[in-house]
Amino acid sequence: MAQSLILRCFGYTVLEAASRGEAWRTCVRHRGPIHLILMKASRNDDSTSGFVARLQLLCPQIRALFLFNGPQMEWADGQSIGYQYACLQKPFPVDTLADTIGELLGRPKSRTASSLS
Repeated sequence: MAQSLILRCFGYTVLEAASRGEAWRTCVRHRGPIHLILMKASRNDDSTSGFVARLQLLCPQIRALFLFNGPQMEWADGQSIGYQYACLQKPFPVDTLADTIGELLGRPKSRTASSLS
């Protein structure tokens, strides 16, 4: 995943999982806080939000960044889902990714010169 490489370049520790089950097991085994989950999401997938809500039981401080290939899901436009989140529609510039993560984690905006598609 290109986002993983970019996050490592920004200095973040990245745990990767290929499925929700693997993500759950990784979170259970990980010693220390997990602050952010990046998930691919689709317009008709309400289970994405539910998964992050359950994951928040293990990691209360977690925030979510949902990556969409098309228009965002309806709940992403305003329905309260119980945790802080942001949405990005692909493709997006690298600085947008950095700024969005910074905002979710309460950090100042950073600037980069590359772009991600």
